[in-house]
Amino acid sequence: MPAGFKLQRNVLSNYGEEGWLHWHRRPYQRDKKTPLYVGAMFTSVEESTFAGSAASNLNPAAFLALRDIDKHPCVLVGYNLTLIDKDTQCKASLGMKSFFDIINDKKQIVALFGGACTATNELVGMATKYWHKVQLSYAEDHPMFSTRDSHDLYGTFYRVVPSHHSQIRARISFLRNYNWTKVGALVQNDDSRYSLLMDAFTTTLEREHNVAVLASRGFSSKKADIKTSLEHEIKVKDARIIVGGFNSTFYALVLQAYQMNLYGAEYVWIIAGFHEEQWWLQSTKHLSCSRDQLLKAMRGHFALQFSVIRSDRTIVTAQQYDKEYRTMCRPPRCRYSKYHGYTYDGLWTIALAFETMLTHGIRFNPDRDLLNSDEFEGVTVLFSFYGKVRFQDNERLGTIEIIQFLSKYDSYVTVGQFDAAENRLSINESLIRWINGSPPADSTQELFVRRYVDQSVFCVMCSLVSLCILVAISLLVVNIYFRNHKFIKMSSPYVNNLIILGSIVTYCSVILLGVDTRIVSEQWFSMVCTAKVWTLCFGFTLTFGSMFSKTWRVHSIFTDVHLHKKAIKDYKLFLLVGVLLLIDSIILVTWVIVDPMRLAVKRLPTLKRTTANVIINPTVEQCKAEHAVVFQGLLYGYKGIMLVLGCFLAWETRNVNVPALNDSKYIGMSVYNVVLICGVGVAISFILQDQVNECYIIISLFIIFCTTLTLGLVFVPKIVELVHSRRDPTIQYPRAMMRSLYAMNKSRMETKDLKEKNSLRYFAYANSSRIVIFPISFSKAWKSS
Repeated sequence: MPAGFKLQRNVLSNYGEEGWLHWHRRPYQRDKKTPLYVGAMFTSVEESTFAGSAASNLNPAAFLALRDIDKHPCVLVGYNLTLIDKDTQCKASLGMKSFFDIINDKKQIVALFGGACTATNELVGMATKYWHKVQLSYAEDHPMFSTRDSHDLYGTFYRVVPSHHSQIRARISFLRNYNWTKVGALVQNDDSRYSLLMDAFTTTLEREHNVAVLASRGFSSKKADIKTSLEHEIKVKDARIIVGGFNSTFYALVLQAYQMNLYGAEYVWIIAGFHEEQWWLQSTKHLSCSRDQLLKAMRGHFALQFSVIRSDRTIVTAQQYDKEYRTMCRPPRCRYSKYHGYTYDGLWTIALAFETMLTHGIRFNPDRDLLNSDEFEGVTVLFSFYGKVRFQDNERLGTIEIIQFLSKYDSYVTVGQFDAAENRLSINESLIRWINGSPPADSTQELFVRRYVDQSVFCVMCSLVSLCILVAISLLVVNIYFRNHKFIKMSSPYVNNLIILGSIVTYCSVILLGVDTRIVSEQWFSMVCTAKVWTLCFGFTLTFGSMFSKTWRVHSIFTDVHLHKKAIKDYKLFLLVGVLLLIDSIILVTWVIVDPMRLAVKRLPTLKRTTANVIINPTVEQCKAEHAVVFQGLLYGYKGIMLVLGCFLAWETRNVNVPALNDSKYIGMSVYNVVLICGVGVAISFILQDQVNECYIIISLFIIFCTTLTLGLVFVPKIVELVHSRRDPTIQYPRAMMRSLYAMNKSRMETKDLKEKNSLRYFAYANSSRIVIFPISFSKAWKSS
């Protein structure tokens, strides 16, 4: 045995003080060696599943193993391990015949080595336990030999090639390395080799590792149902990490994946390795795709397969052995086999087991699990200084190689390995090539992104509103300071103060409209919702209600021509505004008590990024109440009536041009402005309620523009008059009054055929608190003028 092989103390020796092996010598005859016969069940015929298992490909490995065993100074000294070769041709009948021939041979065997095919191993494995013969396979990896009842059926069957348990553990470790917790499974269900492995894999994932199997779909090699499996399960369930179990003839699956766009940066395929060069190009003439399309679909996928030969440099023996094997195995009679290392290690396993028996005087009994106690460093352990050929429950704890297909080289590159004996995963991240530079998500991730009013927009609006509030306060100061000036006095300055106060409250609602949970907590946000409605309602009522009352007074005076005397004092205007505020208060208080508003997060239509497995779900914060529609309907209803009546009154008094009512025309213009902008603003607020920035900007600008225009129309003429008029503001009104009265009542007096139409004229007397109308004769009125 080459110097690289180290027999461990739990097999053949005791552990010394210095940690090295101390052999228990046994007596032997140096001149004569006793043969130890091992039945070797090789095959001259290969199955596609066991490509490379033919005897012609493995004879060099067996020769090298027997040679090294015979040369080793401490293993089977005085004995010669000899093979009794039988050809099973991968047939169950010939396998059983070969077994009985070996058993009935005069040369009594101590163990069976082989075979390669499941059809042979299944029957022979069940028979060997009745003859108490150990069978060690160098190629069998079918999951059926690891089921719950496998120990009863195949109690003396071992295999040196890593079993499906190592595959499962390697896959799970690979998934956990990238925190993938959702997978899809696609399996060839007409081959139990793959279906049993996939069942065990998915069951272990869900029960022991909390990994969700989004879709598990099987397809048959005899039916063209690959497309159905991909479309109805994998794509519909949105599985992005796809674990596949199928043989290398299913290159058509690659084509279907390409046609259905199940490849690229958003998908990761993890399949079983085939140990075949360019398997994807076999028999592709009938496929309706090009070679470049196949390579594009295969780009970046991973394959897990057992390692053929260890490639680390810590054990020189493996490299020396592989070199010798390649030298002896020359085409066309011999092709490089993926099982040659396991043939070599398998024969060494048998030799070491018998050395244990001979050294310690133990009668060879398969029930003692002697192979399970074997532990040595072989040639089939990849990248692992501490890796050893080790058995557990008749299974080889081997090494699984992780390879990735890179289109740059049109071939696989080894990127890591999983050592089942040490339960350790090693990944060389520098060798892995992710299409987007990082591992994709295991499924389409839903990211909930809450949309807020942009900070810069909010700051601009707050600054603009602050400036407008300062202007409004300045107008309030001017209006109060010059309240006794006749020009200001004739326009009811106290009512004008209500207009200014209402404008300030309305401006404040703009600030509240931009407040969200970034500024206040979710608990306080419901109070902000209530404050938004209250400020906007009260601000509108104070501003528009005051203008409405003044317009109503003008309309009352100039449309009722039969009154001998009519006095409308300012307190009546305040009373009208108070009634409107009372209606607001009743509705709003009832709303707060019955159905208070709260924070609600509304999901908007999703937005999908094209560069990653991410779906962005925008959300917006809204103030919601279960019966909000009812209360909004009440508010909009009665305020809509106000707007309609205000527009009507403004239209009726459009021709009034009396200096005593010096702002009536501007009040009417303000009413038109409010009606128009409120109507448009409400409509836009409903249309753009999901567009946070756009809605906030437009509604805020509408409120600011409407309120500022109202203040400008009502107060700018007064400011201009105060600046430019420094004389006594006494004004002669009769002629102007007569012109306004004549224009308004001409048609009315003509249709009513009143006797007083040529004798009545009106004189208006104005003071700060009332307007009084006296019917007198035209001549007296003219003389008094």
